[in-house]
Amino acid sequence: MTFKDKWRFVQQNMKKNKVRVFMTILAAAMGSCFLIVLASVGFGLHDSLIKDELESRAVTKIDIYGTDDEEQLGFTNENIDELKQIENVDAVRQIQSLGETNFHLDGYTNEMPSAIAVDFENEKQAGIELGSGRLPEKENEIVVSSDFAEFLGKDDVDEKDKFTEDGTIKSEYLYKDEVLNKEIEIEASTFPEDGSEPRTATEKVQIVGIEAAPANEYIYTNSVKSTPELKRKLDEALHVTDSYTEQGDPLYDQVEVYASNAESVEGILNSLDEKGYLAYSNLEELKNINILFNVAKAGLIIVGTIAVLIASIGIYNTMTMAVTERAPDIGIMKAIGANPKTIKQIFLMESTFIGLAGALIGTAVAYLISFLVNAGVPVILEQIFEEEIPATLQLSSIPFLLAAISITICLVVTILSGSRPAKQATNVDVLRALRREI
Repeated sequence: MTFKDKWRFVQQNMKKNKVRVFMTILAAAMGSCFLIVLASVGFGLHDSLIKDELESRAVTKIDIYGTDDEEQLGFTNENIDELKQIENVDAVRQIQSLGETNFHLDGYTNEMPSAIAVDFENEKQAGIELGSGRLPEKENEIVVSSDFAEFLGKDDVDEKDKFTEDGTIKSEYLYKDEVLNKEIEIEASTFPEDGSEPRTATEKVQIVGIEAAPANEYIYTNSVKSTPELKRKLDEALHVTDSYTEQGDPLYDQVEVYASNAESVEGILNSLDEKGYLAYSNLEELKNINILFNVAKAGLIIVGTIAVLIASIGIYNTMTMAVTERAPDIGIMKAIGANPKTIKQIFLMESTFIGLAGALIGTAVAYLISFLVNAGVPVILEQIFEEEIPATLQLSSIPFLLAAISITICLVVTILSGSRPAKQATNVDVLRALRREI
């Protein structure tokens, strides 16, 4: 008996019980759809949390916060040269803090932003992104963060009236104009350890660039990046010497190493450890997050599988009834010499078709539901909570792997459900079947 003959026999039998077969396929589709939709929440939230990190340079960044030499304060140029020689290091970013600084612009002040001095050639290699303007080309030019203006508050206002309850500056006291290309005064201060009077130095600088906004809209950054030349000029005015070596070379407060790719991070961390550097990478934290989400996704798939198992009861019932109703046909096939294996294959083909059809329909519906959830739920949440949902938030994601797992589970369960009735069909007695006594 050829495969074509077997399939024709299956089709004829399913046509006789269209409604029952349809309802069984529907049950399998609902179980498969539930499995995928449930697990897709885990996949979607996982993608939302790590997508920005994986697509950014942050995942290849390694923070170096010290060395084994406890007497060494800061990092020297020799350290920087040594770090650049490590294999697969794409860029080394050295940072000097400007200390306590305030920025004044037309009667408005930004108090104590994170102000640092950097080499902007290294910033290019590290992947700095500008929203507008350009990078500094002269010593008295700076780049500010995208939210720098959100921290420029009017000077002649009492502190208790100036801020809201959550610590932000009230809109009526914020600087309203564009800050790009504006000349601003930087005021740097130092407080000597010997208890002498604090010293202050000021410089006029120009804002020539504004960094691109973070991918996560709810993150606010208040920072300034200046040139090493401006840092040295301010330190000389303040008589600060602890930021330099005895030879006059700069000492860096912080160093960041950027790997050429994420796969190289672990090897670079090992090299740094061997050379006596204390380092940390975000990739280590991402690995822990991945483990937690993988466990959660596996749990959701297991819970979803319960729905498929419930649907398998219907498949078992359908196939058992099919064996009972088709007993005369089975008796005729056995009477003319049909192999029991062939009879078993026919019923397994029918249960497999039901499972495959249900899995495919359920998968298609799951993709539709996932699209509607991602498009509609954020709008509903914004209406309820009156807050803008981050654009990067993805509530549901169905990768090919999840669809393949669901279809495989559905097929395995349905085949197992049909195997018992199929085996029962091979044990049908020919004479009793022909007399319709079964």
